[in-house]
Amino acid sequence: MTTINEAELKRNVADKDTWLRLVYMVIFAFAFHIGSGLLFAIALLQFLAKLFSGKAFDGLVDFGVNLASYLGQIAQYLSYASNDKPFPFGAFPTHVVVQVVEPDNKGS
Repeated sequence: MTTINEAELKRNVADKDTWLRLVYMVIFAFAFHIGSGLLFAIALLQFLAKLFSGKAFDGLVDFGVNLASYLGQIAQYLSYASNDKPFPFGAFPTHVVVQVVEPDNKGS
């Protein structure tokens, strides 16, 4: 077990960057909460679209994948796995393009 000396503790507590990160973490935690609710709404819409029309909305598939990537970026920032701030301080992930492949259920 390592011991923290008093001077180091005071320096760590007084570090403005750490406190600023806390502010960002609260904002991104709120964004994560909103984004996960939005992702659930997209999943529900996609299910209903598949149920009633037989196929999912292509635009929502792409947006859902990008939103999931964004939520992953937030999780990495919140868990200190990354120091890169997600959108709106960085780019919103739009690099993922998904091709939907419908399963062939005619044989069952």
